[in-house]
Amino acid sequence: MFVTALLSDTAAATIPVERRGQGRVLVEARALDGRTVRGRIEEEGFARVRFPRSGRRGGALEAVMINTGGGLAGGDASHSCLHAGRDAQFVVTTQAAEKIYRSDGALSRIAVELSAETGARLHWMPQATIVFDGARVERSIAAEMAPDAQLLLVEPVILGRTARGERLSYGQLHDRWRIRRGGRLIYADGLQLDGDIAATLDRPATAGGWAAFATLLLVSPDAEGRLDDVRAALGLGESGPDGMARELPDGLDAGASAWDGMISVRLLARNGAPLETAIRRAIAALGVGEVPRIWHS
Repeated sequence: MFVTALLSDTAAATIPVERRGQGRVLVEARALDGRTVRGRIEEEGFARVRFPRSGRRGGALEAVMINTGGGLAGGDASHSCLHAGRDAQFVVTTQAAEKIYRSDGALSRIAVELSAETGARLHWMPQATIVFDGARVERSIAAEMAPDAQLLLVEPVILGRTARGERLSYGQLHDRWRIRRGGRLIYADGLQLDGDIAATLDRPATAGGWAAFATLLLVSPDAEGRLDDVRAALGLGESGPDGMARELPDGLDAGASAWDGMISVRLLARNGAPLETAIRRAIAALGVGEVPRIWHS
């Protein structure tokens, strides 16, 4: 008889660091003669970045982040540092959905550091993060931006491999966002899921049993003026231009609000399909950029 047991936190911590995946990438984008070009680039471990020519639209530089390990397992760590210099237009996405696999007890850690100088536009638009049942992950997103810079964050998360009927019932997911503009903290957000996660997600006030969600955050001097368009695109308005009442699509719940030069969109969906559709509509309504072309592949 063979028995497979999960390692405890203490036992997992004794596994040598060299057996864990460590990835770090740093990319600087700078404006040059009306377009944005690559500046300093650093790659370590499993982290890579590529710049497809098909991604160039409107003078922006598009970077595609690649995890050559195919995902993150317990104890792996990913660190991304992305900087948009003065007047640069920088769009960053990922080659595919990031998979967070079932852990043997150790935490996976993801850190994203963003910075945008005067006149810059920095859009962080990764494809979905898929959190497998039993995964344990801590993620932080921190941004420092100039008062007149533009920052767009699009972060979809799918809890469990929904196409295979899996749901997240145990594990750990901690998410922490901190955005500073002109050195002042303007946005702070956090999510913590652990313990009996299935019971938490089943609560009507939490997720009602649905498995996919996303946050879209636009920080820009003109962000608040885009709220009505976003609400209409998602079906949140009381009526459209034709006077007909609008309703949210089946399998989707949403909300949008704006304040202090920001607009925040929250999406909750039954699975990834209605979530992606809603994300595309919201991005189009924001009018500050397009969905990265690699999302179509």
